[in-house]
Amino acid sequence: MSEPRVIPAGGGEVIGDAPHRRVEILAEAEPLHATWSRFGPRSEGADLHVHRHHTDLFYVLDGELTARLGPEGEAVAAGARTLVRVPPLVVHGYRNASDADVRFLNLHAPGQAFAPYLRALRDKAPHSFDQEPPPADGGRPATEASVAAGALAVDRPGLHVTLLADVDQIGIAEITTDTRPPPSRPHVHRRHAQSLYVLEGEIGLAVAGRDATLGTGSWVTVPAGVAHAVAPRGPARFLSVHTPGGGLGQFLRALADADGDAHVAAEQSGFDRQPAE
Repeated sequence: MSEPRVIPAGGGEVIGDAPHRRVEILAEAEPLHATWSRFGPRSEGADLHVHRHHTDLFYVLDGELTARLGPEGEAVAAGARTLVRVPPLVVHGYRNASDADVRFLNLHAPGQAFAPYLRALRDKAPHSFDQEPPPADGGRPATEASVAAGALAVDRPGLHVTLLADVDQIGIAEITTDTRPPPSRPHVHRRHAQSLYVLEGEIGLAVAGRDATLGTGSWVTVPAGVAHAVAPRGPARFLSVHTPGGGLGQFLRALADADGDAHVAAEQSGFDRQPAE
């Protein structure tokens, strides 16, 4: 069983680095491949396409990303703290249509060999990836995609949790702490991986008796079956990404009703979260 590796800001595997664009690989463990990108002003991204077997997501860190949805490529602006979620067979593309840089995370759930595909493009090598031109029938309706800032699921003194995505392939929550809360009790997800990305501040992660510090811009993926505990070290904001999703939304709703007791909420909701042995 592999141990989690903390990737600090700027420390991902570099796919490309130029004044107008930088792309780094952050995660490459099925069921999630993830990248961090910076696109300069008026930079093109991907032309219209579909994925048949996975969900494509974009979380905008700062700036404005333009998603193109449907066979006609309708432009939809996504600002900072917005998540674009595109289900399988919805036609989409993206670009930076603004006059400033945009930085964003791109998540593929499940991964479907996205990271090797990027390396092959970089190295001008043969590649295979779950990506095709728009189908003749136009694919699924563009209305099945979402461009939103999420819904507040937990609102307690010192803790605010916004649910950004809650589908079978992936669940994403944005967690904000106003103070230094007590750490989560050691726990394990037996059927899914949990990834963390720090948006602001600093959090601690305890795994197998070792403590790691994640600063702003850091990423870590905790594989299924690895016991861990998360401890924000003061005011912080971070993403918690669960792949597969496993009912994250139902868990958060139960958490709101269980006075913040995550173990009780997991039992009530059936979420894949058990106390560490």
